[in-house]
Amino acid sequence: MKTDLHTHSTASDGTLKPAELVTLADSCGVKLLALTDHDTVDGLPEAKSEAVKHGITFVPGIEVSTLWNERSIHVVGLGIRYEDGKLARVFADVAEKRVNRGKDIGKRLGELGFPDAYEGALRFAAKKGTLSRAHFARWMKMNGYVKTVQEAFDVYLGDGCPAFIKTVWPSLEEGISIILNAGGIPVLAHPGRYKLPEATPLSQLMKEFYEAGGLGIEVCSGSQRSETEAMLADFARQYGFYASLGSDFHTIGGGRPRPGEIHTLPADLDPVWKHLPALAGIL
Repeated sequence: MKTDLHTHSTASDGTLKPAELVTLADSCGVKLLALTDHDTVDGLPEAKSEAVKHGITFVPGIEVSTLWNERSIHVVGLGIRYEDGKLARVFADVAEKRVNRGKDIGKRLGELGFPDAYEGALRFAAKKGTLSRAHFARWMKMNGYVKTVQEAFDVYLGDGCPAFIKTVWPSLEEGISIILNAGGIPVLAHPGRYKLPEATPLSQLMKEFYEAGGLGIEVCSGSQRSETEAMLADFARQYGFYASLGSDFHTIGGGRPRPGEIHTLPADLDPVWKHLPALAGIL
């Protein structure tokens, strides 16, 4: 069964509306799909409704921005409760931080010779509270300041670059607790993508993620090198993590796989979807 448990829509920094994302996933043969927008659940009702039309089993999710050792670390929450509005209230503060960060990025880009960046990036965002670096990158590409979105990150927006603004997200422990309190399973997103210093290697992140209550890791991801999968599978075995996989799809032609077009998990690992209560008796 083709599965994708990490995707994005226009509710955060994707370019397809939730229903459009589901339709694309269906065309790619996906049968089990999670929408995991950054720090918002706004796209889940639309995606869930569209998934029913296509006969896709839908997993409500979110990707929580957290801070660990002064590094931005993302934690996917799968199988979350979102209908009661509690999660939306929790992330109202995060939305405000995104607005403030966006203004600071816009100011920094202006100083670098790119005027009106904040206003320009907002045109790519569904609303102010979902503004992200990806929206700035698309604005820069549209205006010819960079050739690709990735170039915008590599030269201007990425960690340590001239327009990078450090933001105080919830701690890793707080992010995990938010997901657990919403009935979800915390999954460390694309662990192989983080460029960690020798002082705090990936093994340390895995240990502290486990100790903080983390339950799963993405072994296969469209946003990390496939060569890391064997190493991540070993971490899953070492800590007994559930194994997840996802394309981290944001846009067509964005350099990442389309929904579902990722490697399958090693047969001996414990798939995370087997532990989602809402899927009991379905899969």
